[in-house]
Order: sequence, then structure tokens, then C-alpha cells
Amino acid sequence: MRTPFCYFIFLVFLSFTGCKPTNLPDTQLGDWLQAAAIGAYPRGSSTCFVIGDRAYVGMGFNENIGGFGRLRDFWVFSVDSGWKQLQDFPGAPRSNAAGFGLGNYGYVGTGFDGIRTYDDFYRYDPALNQWTAKATYPGGPRYDAVGFSVQGKGYIGTGFNIYWMNDFYQYDPASDQWQLTQGTSGNLSKRRGAVAFVYKDKAYIVTGSNSGGMVRDFWQFDPSRKASWKQLNNITNTNTATFDDGYSDIEREFATVFVNNDQAFLTTGRNGTLETSTWAYDFNQDVWTRRTPYPRAPRFGAVAFTVSGKSFLGTGSTGSSSTFDDFDQFLPTVAFNANDY
Repeated sequence: MRTPFCYFIFLVFLSFTGCKPTNLPDTQLGDWLQAAAIGAYPRGSSTCFVIGDRAYVGMGFNENIGGFGRLRDFWVFSVDSGWKQLQDFPGAPRSNAAGFGLGNYGYVGTGFDGIRTYDDFYRYDPALNQWTAKATYPGGPRYDAVGFSVQGKGYIGTGFNIYWMNDFYQYDPASDQWQLTQGTSGNLSKRRGAVAFVYKDKAYIVTGSNSGGMVRDFWQFDPSRKASWKQLNNITNTNTATFDDGYSDIEREFATVFVNNDQAFLTTGRNGTLETSTWAYDFNQDVWTRRTPYPRAPRFGAVAFTVSGKSFLGTGSTGSSSTFDDFDQFLPTVAFNANDY
């Protein structure tokens, strides 16, 4: 079963053909092309999930909205049709929620409205353009969590509410029930603002912050194994080998990630300052290499997804007075051309 994922939700990983141009530096590999902006408001800290060949993006924060600046609108994107507005999210307007696509449905829960933190959970049916309340998330109210689906189940975990968390709960759509996923406590660092991505029926959790510092541990999750969690190489220079000597700026929070072909791509986010460096992850070698930096305004809390074999990144915030509605497409095997955006 194909399992999509986005930030904070899921993306589809379809093949993108091409080969690395000869003698091209890694920092110039990957081109960015301007794509269609999302309708309505610019926004940061939105929620995203993918179902089939469509991405769904909604809610988030906009500095010009009354009250606490939170949104509840939702939009769908396809490569052929662009953006279209859907039925609003039925819960309270919020940002920093988690979501995932699973089967023919999307799921969204948790989040923050500026004062209140939530543990409610909803299913979206694209055939009916309709939301339905489902079983409350049992881990307690939180925000800045991650969500993903793998091997027929959904998961939400990590995040923040007074303190940082590292627990994960599994959602069974057939029974509408949650259960605690074993093996996280004492292994995965507590964190908020992490990213998760899915590749070949395994989920990967990386980046985020804990108590004001960036976390460096990187984990693979495979529920078919007795020991579901497997630690991968750190994202800083902690190994005596040379492969990680250049790992100087992978650590960050509120980044974006997407999978295209056999690599994951991590970019944007913040670590004291806003990050634009882009890193490609090789699943077979468990190593990261630099790619073309994100060329637009630096930001954090953006969303990213891959649909119909094409990868897109957009929205986000500067953290002060600006949010964005722009989107760009990333071509991982094409040389960077500054004139393309």
C-alpha cells in the first residue's frame, strides 16, 4: 500500500526520472520553479496531507486575521487543476496541528489557537467534501507534533504542551481507536517542530527542538519489527568517520521535508536564524548531502508534498510580521538556474 506524507503530514513518493549532471557541484543540483500560490490567505504553520495524486493544505496562522490570527479554511492541489477551496475544517481555527493521509481519507488533529491547545481529531472524505469527528487523540492536547501513516495505520506523536514530548499513538481507522506505540520512551529525544516522512513502508523522524536546543538524533520506525524504532546516524558531526564532517546546518526546527524518487529532501526551518540550506537523504547509505538552497525568502512552518511525481514547497512565516502564500516546485535532478524563479 502506498503511504503518503507531508509536513506535519504525508506525501506521496513517486519516481522522478533523470540523472545527475556530470561534474555539477551538489550545492547546484536541484532547480526551483515558481508554482501556483495557494488561494486566500498567506499562512504559516498549516497542516497538510496527501491522498492519491492530490495534496490538501489548510488552517494555520496569518498575522492580519482578527483575534488570534488562526484559520480554518482548507484547499486541495493537483498538478492538472491547481488549487480549489474545500469545506472548512469543522473544529476551532488553529495552527500547528498534525495530520496524515490514510487510504481514501485525510486525518487532522491536535493544534493551538493562540490560547487553547487541542486533542480533537477529524477525518476528511474527499468524495463527499465532508469532515467527521473521530476518537479524541489520547496523548493529551498538544501542538507542533508530527503525523504519518505507515502499514495501514496512522500515527501522531512528539510535540509540546507545557513540556516537550516523545510519545507516539497509533490510530486504527477500522475501529476508530488509538493505542500507545511501544518503544519510544528513553529512545527518541523529546521534541517539537520535527518532520516525519515515509519511504517503503517505514517512517523517519528527524530534526526539532528540545528545551531551546536542536535535537540531533534521527530515527526509523517500522511497526512490523519487534523493536519498532531503529536509530540512524546523527545529523551532526558525531561519528569518527568522515561522512558527517560537513553536517554543520542540518539541525533545525519547523523545517519541511518531501520524498522524491529514492531520496528525501529537507529544507527551510530555523535554528536561531532562518535556514535555507537543502539536504538530500540517501536511504541506502544513511547519509545526507547538500543540494541547491531554497532561493525564496527564508521561512519556517512551511508545508511540502509530492504529488504525481512532482515536489512542491510553500507557505510559511518569518516569525515576525510576514506569512507567505507562494509555492515552488523542486526538480531534484536538474541543475539550478537562477532565472527559473
